[in-house]
Amino acid sequence: MSFALSFPFFFLLSALTPLVASVAEVSLPGLTLHSQATSFSTFDLANDLTPAKSTLSSLAVVPAACADYQGPSSECTTGNMSATAVTFEDCGSAFTVCRCSDADMSMTDGIDRLARVPVGLRRFVGSVMLMNGHGQTDAYTNLSTGDIHMFGVTQMDTWVHEATHSFDYAVPSAAQSNSAAWESALTDDSCASDDYSLTNRAEDFAQLSVLKVYMLLHSGVLPQPFKSACMENQLAFISSLPVYSDTTSLFGNTCEIPDGAQGVRHSTPPAVLDESRVFRTVAFDAPLPSKTSSSASKISTGMHGLGLVLVSTAIAVFSGWSLGM
Repeated sequence: MSFALSFPFFFLLSALTPLVASVAEVSLPGLTLHSQATSFSTFDLANDLTPAKSTLSSLAVVPAACADYQGPSSECTTGNMSATAVTFEDCGSAFTVCRCSDADMSMTDGIDRLARVPVGLRRFVGSVMLMNGHGQTDAYTNLSTGDIHMFGVTQMDTWVHEATHSFDYAVPSAAQSNSAAWESALTDDSCASDDYSLTNRAEDFAQLSVLKVYMLLHSGVLPQPFKSACMENQLAFISSLPVYSDTTSLFGNTCEIPDGAQGVRHSTPPAVLDESRVFRTVAFDAPLPSKTSSSASKISTGMHGLGLVLVSTAIAVFSGWSLGM
């Protein structure tokens, strides 16, 4: 079924929102599956994903997609935002990355993270905004535009997670995570990946995408402590999607991918293909040290869940991934 304004539960977002005067979220039902871990703290995809080279051009005027979020009662409270057009070596059309003057993440680091997102997912991303997290690490994706908002210093799994939302809802009426086949997979399985996956079916899909990217890079092996048996139907579903089944395209050297995907935002091929930029599996990572409770990833009470953002008279669908610091 599709998401509509008939959902009965509305509540104002907290923490990092004041976005605008009128913002509400409609939540999807949580999942009742078993969680295999509290978070993805045992691995880091940044170790495995090679960034695409980029050419940068500063924009004299901040695009409206970003400018709408600067001001004393918005996300960029300083009212001072810069914008950069980023052309990656694997795509002929530029991405826009905007940064609030007090953002925790530098423009350089934000572009590096985006450059590491596999091109098969990155091609669905709209504009990217880097904001001050005010002590938290959060992110959300506007599902109607593919625009990603990052708060604090977000790690690579968050970037892949949010890019997955852009892909999932590239055509909102045909979201993968809202399909009968995905619902059936959730019904037939007994577990999901981590605690955040239990938020709802869309967040579970995005979290599973992170694990699927890891598996493709590591010859089909999951990171510890995750097991495939209890979520085999979810893995089978995501593995059947062309985006993930063709690794030479997902991790390839061009955003012009003839897989029939709809809602692609970047599909112009680069002027010159880098023939050396091809898919390769990588060595297995040594397990990351356990994090203390003060630094471990956890769900915040800020932006999270899948919903409809109501901004004045405009309607935009968004989903978010929140990690407390």
